[in-house]
Amino acid sequence: MSTTGHRALSFLAARAWSRAGAVAQVLVAHPARRSFPLVTRFALLLVGSAAIGCAIAVMVWNDLGPGPLDVLVVAIRDRTGLGLAVAMWLTIGVLVVIAALIGRAPGAGTLLAPILIGPVAQVVLERLDDGAPSGSIAVRLLIHLAAIGVAGIGAATIIVAGLGAGTGELLATAAADRSGHSEPRVRLAFEAAFVVVGVLLGGPIGVGTVLFVAVIGQAVAFGYRLVDRATAPLRSSG
Repeated sequence: MSTTGHRALSFLAARAWSRAGAVAQVLVAHPARRSFPLVTRFALLLVGSAAIGCAIAVMVWNDLGPGPLDVLVVAIRDRTGLGLAVAMWLTIGVLVVIAALIGRAPGAGTLLAPILIGPVAQVVLERLDDGAPSGSIAVRLLIHLAAIGVAGIGAATIIVAGLGAGTGELLATAAADRSGHSEPRVRLAFEAAFVVVGVLLGGPIGVGTVLFVAVIGQAVAFGYRLVDRATAPLRSSG
């Protein structure tokens, strides 16, 4: 591969293409602090998971294309006829098992977040499906950006909770340890695979997926700064 090709691959591998990638980047710069009482940390996990569930529902309903892993989840939902929550549990459950088999056991947050996110996403999507998305592409793009922002704040809240790596982070770290390749490159390979398999199964992909890839890193970094400042009094009192 040419020098230019190597540089392009390094640039792509370093980008946060998903919530997992964005969370990993934030954690490199700001390792999670765990000075909250345990009940506060679980409350933060609950709030963050609910925010992500709402954001996923809005992006699926908005019909512009969700993030990489959600392309696969929606494809499995549509292929199997399962509810969105069950499709999410099934997909993420398989990824957690794979990560555990190759050397990374899940934490409490790894297991609880999807259990919480799935039902929230399904219930909110069912309510949204009572109406159709706007006919204006500009309005839908703004809605999608807002949903990505909410997803970023939700992911940041889970980071601050510090109850364990997300599924994507766990899988990428386990595969990187086993393969010897860098974690960003492994994560990029997984995310690309999610999209490819999801599309082959008929999952939704579009300009919204590209927008998600372009913006999610900044959304999580901004959300982390926001949540970290907002929870500072709780940390100092804990």
